[in-house]
Amino acid sequence: MASGKGKKKTTKKRVSVPKKKGRKPFYMLPDWLHWLVTISLICIVSAVAYYLFLRPYFYRLRPCMGAREYGICLPTGFLHYGIDVSHHQGKIDWDRVASSSQANGYPIKFVIMKATESDTFTDPDYRDNIADARKAGFVCGVYHFYDPGTSPDKQAKHFINTVNLLKGDLVPVVDVERAGRASDLRKDLLVYLKTLERHYGVKPIIYASAKFRRRHLNTAEFDAYPFWVAHYYVVRPVTDKQWRIWQFTDHASVDGIREYTDFNVFRGTDADFNSLRIK
Repeated sequence: MASGKGKKKTTKKRVSVPKKKGRKPFYMLPDWLHWLVTISLICIVSAVAYYLFLRPYFYRLRPCMGAREYGICLPTGFLHYGIDVSHHQGKIDWDRVASSSQANGYPIKFVIMKATESDTFTDPDYRDNIADARKAGFVCGVYHFYDPGTSPDKQAKHFINTVNLLKGDLVPVVDVERAGRASDLRKDLLVYLKTLERHYGVKPIIYASAKFRRRHLNTAEFDAYPFWVAHYYVVRPVTDKQWRIWQFTDHASVDGIREYTDFNVFRGTDADFNSLRIK
């Protein structure tokens, strides 16, 4: 027979294992730390937005130290003012441009217009612009928009076949805004410049922003050419190179031109200005 004694029940003791301490989630952090992180993020985003999007336009809110003509703060102390145009300005009434600029006391004396780009494009308004601007009495210059991905010989040939500069015109201009490979740009651009120099008998003007010139064309070979600097929203252009022409705005309003246009000043005397004209 079976024994009447029952078996004893055994109970296991629970062993508590200490929880590993980890980082608290963000929502469990103290309120003061929430505020610190939020304010820091707002400051960073605001600083980036100001630097990239707002700062350039604050110049327009500064007190105008020069003459306010053409809807812009016009730098004073210069003898020669000028504009540059292309087909983007639409059909231009050059007689109105001449008469209106004479009337406001700061007459436009020179006009530089786009003629060509790369090795095939010709500005559709170039021929009308240069013919009518010459008739209106402006000193005319012509520029080529340089393409670093296209043969410099073909680009020079296209410009030469398109542009017939006359006595009294400004020397030719090359507009350089795209870098491509910097080493190739410098080598090829010199080929382009030398080709124009041989054909027209003068050194062309190089147009570039101050930053672009400093980054890509900061060599002795290019110092030999007159420099036309584009630098907006500053009292004077910041560049370590000597400049002859300064494009200080792209937002000028000129009677006779429907769209806004670029405005420029020439630094130097009448003799300096005439030294950049075709003899």
